[in-house]
Amino acid sequence: MQWRDIDLSYKNLLAKIKRQNPYERLGVTRGASLAEVKQAYRKKMRAYHPDRTDVFMQAHCLEIAKLFNEAMEQIKKELKNDV
Repeated sequence: MQWRDIDLSYKNLLAKIKRQNPYERLGVTRGASLAEVKQAYRKKMRAYHPDRTDVFMQAHCLEIAKLFNEAMEQIKKELKNDV
């Protein structure tokens, strides 16, 4: 597989993640507890953290990590407002 193929697959993944709602991004249901959300967030960040990926994919992974951070913050706000 060539780098441009990998680059294209990351761009497709980024586009897919942008279309998802915060719960879908982290892979949890709307009724999930904060502990479940945190566990899913950590799992996603381990997979896509820029420091743990190849040098060529760090820019894409940084964008993906930002989307996961945004999703986590939105879910935290929702759960905080529900209490």
